[in-house]
Amino acid sequence: MKRILAILGTSSIVIGVVLGVSYYLELPKYRFEQAAIETAKELPGARLLTSFKSGDLISPISWFWPATTTWNFAVPDPQLQGRFHTFTLIYGEKDPIVYLVDADCKDKKLTWYDLDEPEGAYPAVNVWGEPVVAPNGKTYRQSKAQVNTPPGWMHQFCETDWTNERRAAAAQ
Repeated sequence: MKRILAILGTSSIVIGVVLGVSYYLELPKYRFEQAAIETAKELPGARLLTSFKSGDLISPISWFWPATTTWNFAVPDPQLQGRFHTFTLIYGEKDPIVYLVDADCKDKKLTWYDLDEPEGAYPAVNVWGEPVVAPNGKTYRQSKAQVNTPPGWMHQFCETDWTNERRAAAAQ
């Protein structure tokens, strides 16, 4: 009986140490998760489109409690129906991935505009026909790369009521 108790005690200690080390190694991901949530709260009109959790085979704590390491948010343009600013936050990336997206709900097609396209690329235009310029001074230009529409985004953009978010973005 003593031997069984010793084995159980030793096993419990080993499991506790492994889970503790695993949690310590995953802690930055959990902090990123909280920071992403706080960032979204600070974006007027932001709505979560999708998020992805990731586990790690060598981190047992992530088998049971994976951290959300990718967050995709959208903010509707207050003036143009069907236009959205998208922000993707990825754990380990310094800057978010930002796109301007025009959703054509009739044709079920998205047009992506990026800030890092060359001058010759077609610019996104606002309601007055002027190029859309980001706060950093770069112009949104049509992306030459084929950007696949993430699952569920077309539904989110076209079949969801964005009235409250649009009002919040306009109040900005």
